[in-house]
This record gives sequence, structure tokens and C-alpha cells, in this order.
Amino acid sequence: MNKPVFKTVFPAISLIAIAVIAGCGTASTYPTANATIIEPTSATLPAVAAEFLTTRESDEDEHSHDEHEAQTRPVHWRFWRNSKQIDIERPQLDVGESWQQDGRAIIHRKLYHADQRAIEFQQDDLKMLQAAPSWHKLSWLLDQSLLQQLSASDIEWSEGFPIRDYQGTVNGTAWHIVMRMDMALPILVESRSAQASERTELLNAYALSAAPWQPTPSDAYEVIDYADLGDKEYDPFVIKVQAQMGHAHHH
Repeated sequence: MNKPVFKTVFPAISLIAIAVIAGCGTASTYPTANATIIEPTSATLPAVAAEFLTTRESDEDEHSHDEHEAQTRPVHWRFWRNSKQIDIERPQLDVGESWQQDGRAIIHRKLYHADQRAIEFQQDDLKMLQAAPSWHKLSWLLDQSLLQQLSASDIEWSEGFPIRDYQGTVNGTAWHIVMRMDMALPILVESRSAQASERTELLNAYALSAAPWQPTPSDAYEVIDYADLGDKEYDPFVIKVQAQMGHAHHH
């Protein structure tokens, strides 16, 4: 099933309302002089920083009340992208993730800032876990194959910014996605299935050089290879991380 890096859903709204949510102002038909439209097939994307808010609703019958409350709590997160590295942080949880492109391989780190430790996954680890996304999907925060299955609108302009709307149903999940095409960033991603609905909205976006915040420095963290977790099975940090990952590590 096609899924974005994040998944979302809620009732459809107009492009004008979307522009207001994203801080873009009133819709207009006039492009800015330097606006560049970046198509989803492009592998060359601008270096950007952005922050998002994700909310989720699920069937409470499937979970305990506490689990339901935790899963539906809004999550604020930040995103940084350049040609070689992608970082995501959840400030309220004091955790982050980093992906680095090393030739054709992707190296992934889960960062635990409170513990000043990190778990590193090599390409083979990600393949074994069936968690190896493409660099294109990481960069766009969406799967190109998903967008190809949705109906795309013509480009519209809001405060000089090019916007495209995608809608449709794939494998029983209804999608509504709005992209800001000059920054290759989603303004809004909504998804709705029989079990859950989710919504992610763009709060702010900047050129990377103008970002008001940077990823938490992690160069001094202790890095544990995923393949070595089994050697640290009595380490309280490793026990906590494995519980969060939902499995125990085996050689």
C-alpha cells in the first residue's frame, strides 16, 4: 500500500482556506517573478526548512483509552532538507531522525536527545526491516506513485506561490493533498480510511539558509549500530528503545 512519510486526513477545504492555513494569505492568479514550478518527478529540490502539525483520529474500540489519547495527540515536527541530508525533529518528544545519502545507500539514525544517544541503521538493516524508503520519497515527504494515482488539478496561485491539488481514493483510503510546487513541500495532506483519519498541515516554510532553527547537534552522541543492539540487551536505554520500536532484536 502506498504511504507517505507521514499520513493524514480531514474534510476537504478550498484552496483559499488552505492558503490561509499555510500562512500564504489570499488566493491570487499572479505568479511571483522568481517562482519555479517543481514537478514531482524532479530529483533536484531546493534546500528548505519547514514545520508541520499532524493530528490523527482512530477507532477507540481498537485501543485502550490511554493509547487512544496518545495516538490522537497533535504532533508538532520540523523538517530540514538538502541534497545529501534530511532531518526531522519532534521538539515536544525530544527525539529526531536523520537520513544521509551515501552514494546509492541511505544511512538512517534515530536520535534520542535526552539520552544523547543514537541508533544507526545501515542500508541492509533497513531492507531487513522492510523500512528502506527511496530518497525521493523522503525528500518529498510523499510517494510519487501515490500522487500518480490521484487526480491532479491545474496549477493555481496564492500570493504568488504555485499550488496543485491532488484528490482520489487508493486501496480504500481517501486522499486530499495540496502541494506548494515552488518548494516541493506539502501544504496539506489528508487521508481517511474506515479505521482512522489523519491530517498534516504546513505551518511555516523557509529557505534552509533563512531557517530560524536548526537540528539539535548530535555529533557528540554515542552511536549504537542496530546490528549491535543484541549485545546491549540489558542496557536500560536499549530496552526502552526496543519497546518503542515494538520488537526485540535478534542476531
